[in-house]
Amino acid sequence: MVGLISYTFFGLDTIGDEIEDPFALLPNSLPLDAISRRIEIDLRDALGETDLPEMLQPVDYCLL
Repeated sequence: MVGLISYTFFGLDTIGDEIEDPFALLPNSLPLDAISRRIEIDLRDALGETDLPEMLQPVDYCLL
């Protein structure tokens, strides 16, 4: 029983460590560069510009 309870608490601690810093450069972090680029493209498109930057492409299935 103690093992099950300690496993739960260690799991919660690990989850807390993962969500503590969502802006890191790890594969499971938020892709801020891609989000920023998407906002830039949308704003420039709304302003009528035609020379828009390309979207960032994933590297090994991860946007960084």
